[in-house]
Amino acid sequence: MEESSVISYFVIGSGILNDPSGVALDSLGNVYVTDTSYGIIQKFSNEGKFLTKWGSFGIGDGEFRFPSGVVVDSLDSLYVADTDNRRVQTFSNDGKFLTKWGTGKGDGELSDPHGIAIDSLGNVYVVDSSTDRIQKFSNDGKFLTKWGSKGVNDGEFRFPSGIAIDSSDNVYVVDITNNWIQKFTSDGKFLTKWGSRGSKEGQLNSPHSIAIDCSGNVYVADSNNHRVQVFRFSVSSRTT
Repeated sequence: MEESSVISYFVIGSGILNDPSGVALDSLGNVYVTDTSYGIIQKFSNEGKFLTKWGSFGIGDGEFRFPSGVVVDSLDSLYVADTDNRRVQTFSNDGKFLTKWGTGKGDGELSDPHGIAIDSLGNVYVVDSSTDRIQKFSNDGKFLTKWGSKGVNDGEFRFPSGIAIDSSDNVYVVDITNNWIQKFTSDGKFLTKWGSRGSKEGQLNSPHSIAIDCSGNVYVADSNNHRVQVFRFSVSSRTT
């Protein structure tokens, strides 16, 4: 059996991390971390060298209340799920505030944003956890579509959290309470799901986060089982 080793790690600093939540990489390999309790974004080199930070705890532009998910687009702009302010904020890669949207429970409004992801066209998908739905926006915050409701059937959720998008723009959503992963087309058509509550291989217990590599392998943070599970999933042709 091959042994794994830690390549690098990030410690407390300007560079101090108190409650890291979301993490994302830009095109140069720089690492952005949302520090939820501090209400800041910190930027590191890929070796963990502190580069810069921005934000503070508050409700103004560029301020946060418990930020969670973060994602970087093809131009290295950042999109941050500002959870308790019920909005998405966007920034340049050096922390300049660009725009924001959200707040509320209607179409295009956010109540409890957590996971966030971007497809190959630059569209932004936000997991609105407490309303059990996914909302899709253009990269400037224009509402495009939504799907999901509270329940246990296909296309329904009970507190979704993490989200990831594969090379064909299919959307994968982690459903914490239902203990499964659901897969959708980019416009919200249900495709398949897998998982059930348990500790055996392929079972999940309060999964939170998800990532997909270039080969289509799906990595799931299986939180209460204290492990990461990797699923080999055949990526279909692009569906739009």
